[in-house]
Amino acid sequence: MSTSNAKPRDAARGRRRGFDEKQALEAAMDMFWEHGYEATSISQLCTGIGINPPSLYAAFGSKAQLFINVVDQYERTFWDPVWDTFDQEPRVVEAFKRFFEDFVDVITAPGPHLGCLVVHSAVSLEDRDSDVARALAAIGDDGVRRFQGKLDLGIRSGQILAGTDTLALAHAINMLSEGLALRAHDGVPSEMLRRQMAAGLRMIPEAK
Repeated sequence: MSTSNAKPRDAARGRRRGFDEKQALEAAMDMFWEHGYEATSISQLCTGIGINPPSLYAAFGSKAQLFINVVDQYERTFWDPVWDTFDQEPRVVEAFKRFFEDFVDVITAPGPHLGCLVVHSAVSLEDRDSDVARALAAIGDDGVRRFQGKLDLGIRSGQILAGTDTLALAHAINMLSEGLALRAHDGVPSEMLRRQMAAGLRMIPEAK
């Protein structure tokens, strides 16, 4: 759950007059979230968005690129504010606590979509050698990088125990976030997720 490095295709070219890209992406997001990327058909997408197949291909190029555009909008809408708060907090342990408090708020927000679109899509993807798989993996890799950067800052500032394997710890924290997202998707209450979050964050070794 981080800002994707995938660059959305310019959807303006070939777009029919009056085409609202934001509304189209929101409609597509609902379908991808409900059915999964691979199980969502072009016919379903066209019906949900309200366009015909030639218009969809002209606007987005392919189903894969439409999905990547959807994920980019999802990341910018839901996760950029969470990461901004994380990046700006100089107290390392507090930054992680706040990140996961905000994280649980997002994955348990009222509505039909519990969990995280990126995590849910990644675990259900069958084709691991595709543009979609690489885009989702890049988001996870970026999250690990940002977690490690904050932990490295903690060592340099004397907040985190010197000698901590920050790369391994960053991966472990990322796995915690993915696990919480999957549990939220299964309907686990937010209070239990917060207890699990608190237990997991005890793995961060504060300097004495």
